[in-house]
Amino acid sequence: MKKKLVPIALTLGASVSMPSFAVAPFNGCPTEALLFQGNPSTVYAVDLSTGNYTISQTETGAGGTINAVGFNETDRYIYGWNKSSSTVTRINQAFKVEDLTVISGLPDKNYFVGDVFDNHYYVYLKGTGMFKIDLSAGDDSLVAEEIMTAAQATLQLTDFAFYPETGELFAVENTNNDLYLFSFDSQGKASFSRIGSTELGGTTTFGAQYFDKSGFMYISNNNDGIIYRLDLRDLGDLKPKAEFFASGPSSSQNDGARCASAPVIASNTDFGDAPDSYKTSLASNGPRHFIGPNFFFGSDIDAEGEAQISPSSDDNDGNDDEDGITFNSALKQGSDALIQVTVGGGAAGYVSAWFDWNQNGQFDASTEQVIVDELLAPGSHSLKFRIPEDAVAGNTWARFRIGKDTGLQSFGGVTYGEVEDYSVTIEEQTLTHSYYPGEGEWATLAYEDNWPNKGDFDFNDVVMYYRVDTVSNSEGKIVRYDISGKLQAYGASFTNGFAVQFDDVARSAVNEALTKLVVNGKTRHTADVLEAGQTNAVAIISADLKQEIDAPVCSGSSGKYYRVWRGCSSDPADQFTFEVSIPFTTGLDTGPDMPLNPFIFAPEGRYRGSSFGTDYPGRALEVHLKGDCLTSLASENFFSTQDDTSVYSVANCPGPNCDSYRTSNGIPWGLIIEDNWMHPTERINILTAYPELEGYATSGGSSNQTWFLRSKANQQSLFE
Repeated sequence: MKKKLVPIALTLGASVSMPSFAVAPFNGCPTEALLFQGNPSTVYAVDLSTGNYTISQTETGAGGTINAVGFNETDRYIYGWNKSSSTVTRINQAFKVEDLTVISGLPDKNYFVGDVFDNHYYVYLKGTGMFKIDLSAGDDSLVAEEIMTAAQATLQLTDFAFYPETGELFAVENTNNDLYLFSFDSQGKASFSRIGSTELGGTTTFGAQYFDKSGFMYISNNNDGIIYRLDLRDLGDLKPKAEFFASGPSSSQNDGARCASAPVIASNTDFGDAPDSYKTSLASNGPRHFIGPNFFFGSDIDAEGEAQISPSSDDNDGNDDEDGITFNSALKQGSDALIQVTVGGGAAGYVSAWFDWNQNGQFDASTEQVIVDELLAPGSHSLKFRIPEDAVAGNTWARFRIGKDTGLQSFGGVTYGEVEDYSVTIEEQTLTHSYYPGEGEWATLAYEDNWPNKGDFDFNDVVMYYRVDTVSNSEGKIVRYDISGKLQAYGASFTNGFAVQFDDVARSAVNEALTKLVVNGKTRHTADVLEAGQTNAVAIISADLKQEIDAPVCSGSSGKYYRVWRGCSSDPADQFTFEVSIPFTTGLDTGPDMPLNPFIFAPEGRYRGSSFGTDYPGRALEVHLKGDCLTSLASENFFSTQDDTSVYSVANCPGPNCDSYRTSNGIPWGLIIEDNWMHPTERINILTAYPELEGYATSGGSSNQTWFLRSKANQQSLFE
């Protein structure tokens, strides 16, 4: 029976008690990768399967850096270049140095590329050459044989590694991260040839490179400690492409040694159990976590040395550790799903998830990751995501991972965390879409927030691109509204929220648990989308638009307004983009007219102009489009005051007789233009910038219908 493990308390990378080894060679072939880092060198033992590491020695006795290390399977010592004494050094099981004599025939240089094969130590240096040293000759008679001339040694290398048993020598160089093979002729002279690109790109220092028994090659990035793996198992069909394998310790000075004949062994490790096409096993570079404290789903976590691939899942032994994810809604094509994620332990962890929507047996990083680095505290959390409409109906697989760091992929090893795989079912559903103003098109909303005063009447206090997708099922019933938008300008000193009312749609008709707000591509899982206390459904998109954008940097008026000063292109667009989804428990036969009822509102306790003084209107003040009705939280008392000439009646709203938000000449405080529109420059009255608007307003919209296409020169913003 497999042992159920409780996460143990370990300190990653901390000093540990040194093993009391005798001053002798290693007892056997160590399975860890041994990294020598820093000056003086610290020795790390790295579990390649997860990147978990411990410190094996901090006092090697070298007095400085040890480089060009390799493990000699003949005498079971590590050999490396001792920079402080400029000689080859032998390192015993206690990771202590035993300096050898000066080697004849070796140019007086600092060598940092080396490895051992068949009781011979090889070193390389660009512009100096490659040299072979017979270690069987004894300490007093070591001789270096030149096997590659200085002129031939043109590759910029920081390490290389011998293939187990057969002795091919491979290296990933630093300039383009290409893989090279060194060949040896009948006289033992070396030459190299390019195998291909690792597809890592750029210039990277891979100071530690080594093999395992199967023929996988591992390369460790000095800068971030990431370990990549290359599949070189078939020497007749080499695959130089590198993929992320695990995360290890990082250092600017880094060199590694490993017994190439040893397998990579996973211990105290959690694996997934989906079919191996999803990269589940260690050989397939499946997801795996070294089990440590705090970072796991639910209450149980299993340790195994290898993944128990479905249908031979480790859950079949009665120890079901897939206890962190609960599916609280059906997974329907084109709809949002609700899941409950339970985080165990005592620390917040980063959660990511993938679904195989197209059922091709793989998790596509670009299209099938539904949760990305969601930081969740211990406890239970509700998360939402959209199932694509083209997801294949039927049974498929999902993968969830939690870890202490961001950037988890659906495969590869990391320390501390857990992976849970689930078999799930996608239900078939046919949906149709009707877009306002059109698919891929935007309408422009523009508000003057001084209502019921005109103020500067420049209509750039809030400018928002806006689109509505009405989603219906096969019976023609409306099942959801998806509203998208992006803030184009904020020329207000007041604080404004932005919301949308669904006229004559009861709040209770909405499936509140599945409402969803996505801002700048990130789902706000904890957002209360539906406003409390409303009779109709009201979606709060932002309670404070000012807080959604960075402080403006343009020069006008001390730069306090966003994208309203002519020529001020230093304020970037698309700082606030959103999509809000409003699903219904039962499909609606009909819905509100387009463009629905978008509005801005004042928050509680905030100044709203001299006309209100210290009697702040708060949430009761809303600014809608002309002819739109208030929400049940707004006050009618501001109509027919100051510059507003509306005669508002609840009985007439919504409807064609709803008289709201108009001045004496019929111009409103909120405009919608079914096009991308250039708003007026700050403090330029809209009738100055767009003179034809007045004729459009006074005629009730019968004339000057394209008023927004013709502006007075130099009066409108340059932003489009």
